[in-house]
Amino acid sequence: MTTGGEAGRRGALRALVDTFRRLRPVWVPMAGTSLLCSVIAAGVVLPLAGLLLRWLIAHSGAPAVADADIALFLLTTWPGFVALVLIGALAIAVAAIEQACLMGIALAWERGVVLRVREACAFGARRVGAITRLATVLMIRLLILILPFAAVAGAVYWALLRQYDINFYLARRPPAFWVAAVALGLDALALLFVTGRQLASWLLSLPLVAVEKHWPATSFGASARRMQGHRREAAAMLVVWALTALALPLAIMPAMQALGRIVAPVFGTTLSGMLSFVGLVAVAWLAVGFAISVLIKGMFALITVRFYVATLPAGDAALPAWRQPVSALTGPRGRWHWGAMVAGIAVAAGAGAVLAHFLVQDVTRKPAVLVFAHRGASAAAPENTLAAFRRAGTERTDYVELDVQETTDGVVVVVHDSDLMKVARSPLKIWASTAAQLRAVDIGSFFAAAYADQRVPTLAEALAVCKGVSRVDIELKDYGHDQQLEERVVDLVEAAGMQDQIVTMSLSPGMVARMKQLRPDWTAGLLIARAIGQVNRLPVDFLAVESEMATLRFIRSAHASGKPVYVWTVNDPQRMIRLIGLGVDGLITNHPALARDVIDYYRTLSPPGRLFLLVMTRLGGREEISEPDDATRP
Repeated sequence: MTTGGEAGRRGALRALVDTFRRLRPVWVPMAGTSLLCSVIAAGVVLPLAGLLLRWLIAHSGAPAVADADIALFLLTTWPGFVALVLIGALAIAVAAIEQACLMGIALAWERGVVLRVREACAFGARRVGAITRLATVLMIRLLILILPFAAVAGAVYWALLRQYDINFYLARRPPAFWVAAVALGLDALALLFVTGRQLASWLLSLPLVAVEKHWPATSFGASARRMQGHRREAAAMLVVWALTALALPLAIMPAMQALGRIVAPVFGTTLSGMLSFVGLVAVAWLAVGFAISVLIKGMFALITVRFYVATLPAGDAALPAWRQPVSALTGPRGRWHWGAMVAGIAVAAGAGAVLAHFLVQDVTRKPAVLVFAHRGASAAAPENTLAAFRRAGTERTDYVELDVQETTDGVVVVVHDSDLMKVARSPLKIWASTAAQLRAVDIGSFFAAAYADQRVPTLAEALAVCKGVSRVDIELKDYGHDQQLEERVVDLVEAAGMQDQIVTMSLSPGMVARMKQLRPDWTAGLLIARAIGQVNRLPVDFLAVESEMATLRFIRSAHASGKPVYVWTVNDPQRMIRLIGLGVDGLITNHPALARDVIDYYRTLSPPGRLFLLVMTRLGGREEISEPDDATRP
């Protein structure tokens, strides 16, 4: 016997399959409309959003904000909150206007009419102002909806994960971690459930505004009333649609990578062959990505129109009176279809050739890439210990990267976390303990019994070990308890006579500024995981960024401003090769010997060989070396 819930889910699945079938006859106009909307968004709307964001950041008093400062900027300042709402609303508005155009095609098809691309775009454009206001109201409603769930997440963190450094919980995963994970998971599921119900209720807001000219603020209530009796089916269809949207790219990517690895050898290792292959790869990725995008967007438009038509109170009286007949599917339109396809392929091929040109420029130089041993050679010895620093010296590292904090008695010690829980199960807080208390703790046995003699080193000891062997990258940790950390670091470096053998960096812009104030001629950089604004304009000497930030555009922008780019934390050969090819200046890694071997190997390759290797790393390969999350943090 089938339950009502099972019957509902099966009905929703059948309805979704039927919706997919209905996409086929309108695929071409939807693809053309989506392409035109994407071009307009990329060429007009996105630059406007960028200018707005820059203007708001400029009024905050800084050219850019990064990492924790982003949340503070967005949530605690008026310019930041305005940016959050306006940029979010603009992003929703862009998607909504495109959806309105696609819904115009679907609505016309309900009347047996095939809509041309220009007519679909005109349908969406006539209500741009109202749709933008609708997006703003939706953004505010979503923020209000999310707020209590965010508060619950914050309370869970405060109650269960605040006692020790977060890296301890990530690395050791004590019972409190699992309790918090379950609580946060339930909170996330509740948020998804509530949001899903609301979105199902609000599903008709866009067609009500675009077709029936409802006021944006009242369209949500009108949609909820119209969706009564249909909300469960709509929610089920939206869930299946969302899962499909997530699964399709994940399913296609391995197939594309496998095909690329098969096809690549056919082009050989000559420069012309590589250029051809890169152009083909670019065209293929663009075509597949665009097709998936049209499929996902078109399905959503058809789902929305399905419920809109089903809930019309007076038949189809509200539907627009379209002019173009169904016969437009044949005849001249077919020739335009093939012409547009050829033109699209030519444009994509040209884009691929341009991409190949820039890639060739990047791989024709001999890279001078520095190796930074992250917390020492921390894959081979316990992190931030003298043993790890000595091992890094034997592995031909350029810089030993280490973390410094102050003890309660003013000693600068080398420790990453705010306590010793991760490395020794000791709850001692660095800023609340003396150096003697910290140095009495074994911080090596967690790694291997052979390192039981390792203790928390002082910066003076670390400098002595590295002097004459490796330069030192000193990261200033900011846990809000430093007293005179910058001054004490300066004194220790000068006492060791290593002024020309060190650089400093920090996640805190204030600490970087303080170092530059104390010693303007020393090199001081900023650590960044996420940023908004013009990071290249920040008054720092270099940028140490999370690897996902290191795009070709970002690296070139930084270089144009005279700032080297160092990337953390890179532990697999594929990613190392890709980043070297993009032009980074340094790799921060737990495996300095591996990084050195990869750099040396890359330098021996000819330009075609480098290009081939660079493309192959983009086509495939999972990371060969997996590290815990805490081990890759700066």
